[in-house]
Amino acid sequence: MFRMNILDKYLKKYTKMSERELSHSVQSNLWFTPVLYVIFSSLLVTATLTTDLKYDLGNQMRPFFAVDYDLTRNLVGTLTAAILTLTTFTFNLILVVFTTFSGQFSPRMLKNFIASKSTQRVLGIFTSSFIYMLLSFLLLNKRLAEYYFAVPLFAAIIAAFSMGTFIFFINHAVAWLQVNQMTYDMKKEALSIVKNTLENEVDPYKVDDLSEVNNDICENAGTMIMARKSGFIQLVDFNSIMQEAKKDDIVIQLEYSIGSYVYASTPYITYWTKEDKEINEEKYLSLVSIGRRQTEVQDIEFSINKLVEVAIRSLGNYDPKTTINAIYQLGEVLASISRNSLFSKYLVDKENNLRVVLQERDFSHYLYNAFGYIRHYAKDNIIICTEILKVLDLMAKSVNERDYEAVWKFGVFTASGFEDLFLFTLDYQQFHRAMHNLAVTTKHEKEYEEFLEKEKQNQFQSNKKGSEK
Repeated sequence: MFRMNILDKYLKKYTKMSERELSHSVQSNLWFTPVLYVIFSSLLVTATLTTDLKYDLGNQMRPFFAVDYDLTRNLVGTLTAAILTLTTFTFNLILVVFTTFSGQFSPRMLKNFIASKSTQRVLGIFTSSFIYMLLSFLLLNKRLAEYYFAVPLFAAIIAAFSMGTFIFFINHAVAWLQVNQMTYDMKKEALSIVKNTLENEVDPYKVDDLSEVNNDICENAGTMIMARKSGFIQLVDFNSIMQEAKKDDIVIQLEYSIGSYVYASTPYITYWTKEDKEINEEKYLSLVSIGRRQTEVQDIEFSINKLVEVAIRSLGNYDPKTTINAIYQLGEVLASISRNSLFSKYLVDKENNLRVVLQERDFSHYLYNAFGYIRHYAKDNIIICTEILKVLDLMAKSVNERDYEAVWKFGVFTASGFEDLFLFTLDYQQFHRAMHNLAVTTKHEKEYEEFLEKEKQNQFQSNKKGSEK
């Protein structure tokens, strides 16, 4: 009874998930792919043993190729232990290496590696190979067959295939452990979330001009729905919320964004109705998933923070090249957000009726989350801050013009406070060349002149105070 309750609990958990959430959950779990491979290997054991035991293929193939019972048993038994040892050694070695890398860069890299298809397929091959050898070893029967053909043949093929997989896995791990490859994979993940969450799920409902929207019911105080449990907001089913809000003819406001942490009994949904009618609040609560940890399914900021963490830890480990690489990858993600997203918090239906109000997120919010922490930890590193300015200039060449102001303001924020940190003339030249290029790209040449004038005044006052001391 207890086992059935646990099974029902897990079945309900997965049946309630959306397609994207289910796909992410399956991909991030290490057991799913190996289970499929184990099922296949069990079927293969059944087929090979049936061929040898029922049809006596070993005796029929004896003039050509057949292996007696004792040799078959010794072969399969030896390969069973060998494959188990190979599997254990491989993953123990990889976990040791990744423990070191997690401490240097980010503990989330291990999850990314485990979730990769290549890693899961390799584990599936090793596991299914071991299961094939083990079941074959247990089911060999001398009284039913003196000679075997299919079992030892497939055992040898599977052993050779496992050895090839071992070589492939070492090559895969070495390639994945390269920092450039890790940051590139993190960038691809972030771009995928931007496309799926912003472009495909939210932006089709967004509207820029609220004056053209039927919005007469949001003037009064709304009804609040409290959270039932504490945790991170992991997923919001925007399509279903829009459909249900249209059916009930209400307007919904989400008080927190995806990735935010909420407490139990915290008001995190507010809704307005045109008439005093009863609304099924549990229906809307079920469309927002709250869990114990953040996930990358819809959380753009969480995906960006992975690259930020790599950049910051690289600074602490005196690895500026990795920091610079992460900065450039972040720049590409931000440029994609600017080009392809509408920064509006209002979602409307096809009849132009306001249905959902989100928490406001503009480009400067994502820009600060990406580069703000890096700028803080690199405050005395003129080289890294110069690279940030170069990335901002590169971004400005591809972002939407509406975001020029945000990029320029962050450039000024990055450039502030470096009057006394130029050790060489070349530092000064590189820094101000990057700042000037950013001003030209964002069309802030006048503000750049004002920035230079202010910097000269600060330098003069600093020198004056130094001479007085």
